[in-house]
Amino acid sequence: MVYVKNSFLHLFRFLRSTMSYFRDVLLLHGFMLFILLPFLTSLIKFILRRGQIDYLSYDSIGIILREHPGVLLALIAVLLAILIGVFFEFTFLLISVFFIKKKEPISLRQLLRGTLIQLKKIRPSSILFFLVYFLLVLPFGGLNFNSDLLAKVKIPAFILDYIFANRVAVIASVVAAYLVLVYFSIRLIFALPQMILRDRRFGQAVKESWQATKGWNFLRLLGQFLLISAAVMLLASVSYGVVLLILSLVENNLPEYALSGAVVAMTIMQFVFLANIVLSTVGIFYITIASMDDSGLLTGLPEWFTKSAAGEKEAWSFGKVSLFVVVAILFGIGVGTYNTNYLSNYSLKEPLTISHRGVSNGNGVQNSLDALQKTARLHPSYVEMDVQETKDQQFVVMHDFNLKALTGVNKRPNQLNLAELEELQVTENGKSAPLVSFDDYLAEAEAVDQPLLIEIKATPQDSPDMVERFVAKYKDAILAHQSILQTLDFGVATKLKELVPEFYVGYIMPFNIVGPPISKVDFFTIEYTTLNRNFIDAAHDDGKDVFVWTVNDEDTMTRMMFYGVDGIVTDNVELLQKTIKTDLKDPTYADKLFYFVTGIG
Repeated sequence: MVYVKNSFLHLFRFLRSTMSYFRDVLLLHGFMLFILLPFLTSLIKFILRRGQIDYLSYDSIGIILREHPGVLLALIAVLLAILIGVFFEFTFLLISVFFIKKKEPISLRQLLRGTLIQLKKIRPSSILFFLVYFLLVLPFGGLNFNSDLLAKVKIPAFILDYIFANRVAVIASVVAAYLVLVYFSIRLIFALPQMILRDRRFGQAVKESWQATKGWNFLRLLGQFLLISAAVMLLASVSYGVVLLILSLVENNLPEYALSGAVVAMTIMQFVFLANIVLSTVGIFYITIASMDDSGLLTGLPEWFTKSAAGEKEAWSFGKVSLFVVVAILFGIGVGTYNTNYLSNYSLKEPLTISHRGVSNGNGVQNSLDALQKTARLHPSYVEMDVQETKDQQFVVMHDFNLKALTGVNKRPNQLNLAELEELQVTENGKSAPLVSFDDYLAEAEAVDQPLLIEIKATPQDSPDMVERFVAKYKDAILAHQSILQTLDFGVATKLKELVPEFYVGYIMPFNIVGPPISKVDFFTIEYTTLNRNFIDAAHDDGKDVFVWTVNDEDTMTRMMFYGVDGIVTDNVELLQKTIKTDLKDPTYADKLFYFVTGIG
């Protein structure tokens, strides 16, 4: 009972103390989001342009390593700058919470000075442990350290889909690894703060943290993390829910005030979003500092801190008051204008419907003729399928680079001739079907009048003239049937467009790092978890379409349509068509705010 009481006391003190923390978090958040992050993104684009590199993805890393040492060094320098920026952010917030806990007011100038002093003390061991520390702390969902510089460090949905796709052993391993990370993150939670606040050496900091978090202390920390995380999530959810409910009532009963009410509601939700950033960011720091204090691990005030300077309260002059009023008015006008435009101009856009690997709702084996026939009856815009080169330089319809998972044969498709591949059976969704050549698949698509989205899966073992032979053999059929092409290989995409400018060619991006690459392709296909409206707007400004993969639930489908994507790749064509039919109408303002909340960033 005493433990529960103390936990709620910590929660109350945390929420009360956070009020004085808003200034520091919002100023730093604004600097990172509106100044440092755009600068670093522009710098990366500038480096790539100077090196005449059109894109940054996994398949360009080898090219950069081999042929562009200058670009490599420059990118490493940017990564180091990002790391230092995150370390600065972490240290700034940690020191700020430290002074809140000590109940000592500190000026922003002194807070910045103290942070810079700590940066000068960085040792290689601090940097290395800092990297490990974030690998351990980040698993804490809503309690993690929210850094704008790390905002795109996330696990893509297609990897999660792979993990949870009926693979019990993989799921168990991932859960076990997660629990281990949670355990170590709590046991080492004091180490980095010790290195920053007390100038402890790496070994000593780890030892003291390990000692202070054993036994009951471990459970106490875990409970406080869970309690504050739940409180923050509940506060945000209830706030958003109440605002959306009130707006829905206004739209239904006072439609003449719908737009103005929506603008006010959106402003309130933006404030709630900022408050959630503050609360979720400060949560881990406050628990850490409070627990360190309880364990006797906190020192007194640092030497660089001057109490008199921090405690001085300057009278607000007429000039300062005037400046504050002007800034507040300009900020209000800016936010109001943005919110009004956002709510007035955006409507849902009907996307192309694309069946992923030719299957819909498990109606057959991926990339098989039987599934193609069944899916074609649903009349999707395109059936997406995969093509690989065989050992005898023919083309087979196959997604995986190894046949074992689908056929039981532990070989690559390019290790067998086409005739050998056609003898294999693919088993999936409780069904079996033979592997099929691209010639037969293309002929069947023509017979059922189904355009294709042909993904060319290039491998290092492909013949040097693979693309040229593919184009020579299939160009006329592809153009006549209005099929389109895409590939994960930027070089292949570029070559396809150069050889046949009439081709409609796309480049598949597993993730969004610095926005759309410079390219002559016609569209980008991007995994939806890293997609945002900025990417789509930038691509559209450059005359490129954007397809998104693989979207299988109605809420995400609707949100992608609201973002303005041009095509949606899905495993459930029926659901996508139903969603388009039912949701493709002018959304209410409440709908728009819901999409805004679920897709911020």
